Amino acid sequence: MNKIKLGFFSLSHHSPGGDDRAYLEWHQLDHMPEQYLLPGLLWGQRWASTPACEAVRAVAVDDWAHTAHVVCYLMGNPLDETIDEFFTLGRALAEMGRYSQALPKQYLAGLRLLLAQASPRALISDEAVPYRPNRGIYLIVEEPTDAALQDAYIQRMHSDVLPTLVAVPGVAGALAFGTTPAIRRDTFSPGSYRITTCYLDDDPATVGERLAPVLGEIWKDAPVRPVLAAPFESMMLWNWERFGPAQG
Repeated sequence: MNKIKLGFFSLSHHSPGGDDRAYLEWHQLDHMPEQYLLPGLLWGQRWASTPACEAVRAVAVDDWAHTAHVVCYLMGNPLDETIDEFFTLGRALAEMGRYSQALPKQYLAGLRLLLAQASPRALISDEAVPYRPNRGIYLIVEEPTDAALQDAYIQRMHSDVLPTLVAVPGVAGALAFGTTPAIRRDTFSPGSYRITTCYLDDDPATVGERLAPVLGEIWKDAPVRPVLAAPFESMMLWNWERFGPAQG
């Protein structure tokens, strides 16, 4: 059984002045490390869009088109306590003068993990997908449209959609999450969504070009409204070559 129970997503726009560097440095070096003190916080990562990533977006609807940054915290048991302490920690840091920056929010909510699948070529278990180093993600945000067809579509996600996505070169695995009434907080953004994170081990913009036609086929008869389908680059290093043999 996967110890990940929930993906807590925060999607945001660029800062009003257009320079996000101070915020990103604060979040990576101050705010994000503190989250690991929470009882059920398993993993967290941040990704950012680039001009190359934006150029190959398959879908970007309404204000979702302004999404420039994505953060996902993966949470497990004790789940309710972890969610509540997440917000308590934010308030405590603010009271210490350590939460003075913010980017304009597009979406903030916790979604239940529905399924996880690794690409066969990645040679890892499905449960290990988000912990494998990645060069970025391809984020797919869908809004369910016909309630009567959702169970069948989720079954199709298991049998066809995720296997199709992880077969695309550069996709090492994928996790799918969904809004559930069992996990709600007043601070969550409204609406019902499914979010799929495809973890990439090739250049995100290049994989984005490969995924766009695949998603077009998946959505032909799907009971969903895609609102965002876009690659984002990891803010972690991917340069092991630096540490190879010394050059004489």
